[in-house]
Amino acid sequence: MPFMIKTYLKIALYASVLLPALCYGQSGTVSPYSRYGIGDLQNLTGAQGFAMGNTGNALRNDTITPFYINTKNPASYAFNHITTFEAGIIDNSVQLTTMGQSHNNSSAYFGYFALAFPLRNWGGASIGITPLSSLGYSINATTPIDSIAANGQQIPIDNANASYTGSGGINNIYLGLALAPFKKIPVLKGLSVGAHLCYLFGNLTTSEVLQYPSTYSSFTAESVQNTEVKSLYLNYGAMLTFGKPSGLNATLGFTLALGSNLNATYSLLSVNNYSGLTYDTIENTTADGKLRMPLMMGYGLTIRDGQKWTFSVDYSTQNWSQYTYFGQAQNLNNSTQMGFGAEYVPHKNFDAPHTYFKKVHYRLGASYSQTYLDVNNTALTDYAVTAGLAFPIGPNRPLMRASILNIGLQAGQLGTTSNNLLQERYLKVLFSFTFDDRWFIKRQFE
Repeated sequence: MPFMIKTYLKIALYASVLLPALCYGQSGTVSPYSRYGIGDLQNLTGAQGFAMGNTGNALRNDTITPFYINTKNPASYAFNHITTFEAGIIDNSVQLTTMGQSHNNSSAYFGYFALAFPLRNWGGASIGITPLSSLGYSINATTPIDSIAANGQQIPIDNANASYTGSGGINNIYLGLALAPFKKIPVLKGLSVGAHLCYLFGNLTTSEVLQYPSTYSSFTAESVQNTEVKSLYLNYGAMLTFGKPSGLNATLGFTLALGSNLNATYSLLSVNNYSGLTYDTIENTTADGKLRMPLMMGYGLTIRDGQKWTFSVDYSTQNWSQYTYFGQAQNLNNSTQMGFGAEYVPHKNFDAPHTYFKKVHYRLGASYSQTYLDVNNTALTDYAVTAGLAFPIGPNRPLMRASILNIGLQAGQLGTTSNNLLQERYLKVLFSFTFDDRWFIKRQFE
């Protein structure tokens, strides 16, 4: 079978197996806070950045395999010298604590799929799908049923059950392009620029159900709200590297997403049920509108000492106070994100005569976020420590095939128990594979 046909069959196989799981089986969040804004922002950068404090604004590949995919800055694709495939799943375990009570929950979901490949010697491209946000919670509560006395005083006589649920999320299918147009100019040969053309799609669904005790022969009130997003979105990136790629070098990175409007459709269905049957429709409306996504800017610095040590620092801001939902402000805060990460590879050439664990990639990091959430006049922060290992599988030679099993950990805390709020302690575990091969280069000999 011709080489290029084999290549396309590989891509089609991976996509047919992995993409449906991401598009239709998603809800990686177990957080009541995800009901605000567009949900819990995922901020997934790829296997390498995940374990290095979610960095990626200035994270690029060096000169030999294995190469990784950094979806945070599209300018990084210019440094994938051979085809790279990457996909992963995430297990998210959460402990929710409030007012002396706690509850544990967990979920596993498909994390991301990405494919990057070079465009001759002047750039690179990538296609993939990643989660932008996730919505997921289920809350049960009781609300008092009052009786009004002759003097007008309200007297509690019983309780009704109330349940609140949320599900869904927004996914991002992207096409990324990176150019490195000045490779023949010594001062600018490390410059690359890139852009993502994204198609955002998904549903954010919330429901409220109020059920009275059966002794009251009362209706059960149910309300379901859904926001469906289908829209294009653009973001940009640039990188500039000083020094020798195979020696000591530093990379500056910049990412940008301008404020833009996302096309969305809102629907509301409110009904009264009795004995499991819909008795009356209170409201059934549908409207088209816009979600106003705010300006985002990110900055980064990566310092690499040859092919052993990599240190990366990120800082990003997004003006969520400008976010509007169908023309209405949502009282969100501007957010900031900071991250630091390090990677150590004792010896990157897998075929060299060294012990196996000298070829493993070791990663550490930490991150801190001032989120866009402000609940009960309390701004919520999110901080985490990260770690990871990348295990080589099979042989590796410079600019030839390589396979990696990545395991990444993020242990963090969101929120506080002060002011009757909820604190979330979470542990996210990422399992992913990275595969490098010459898929788009025709071999002269088989």
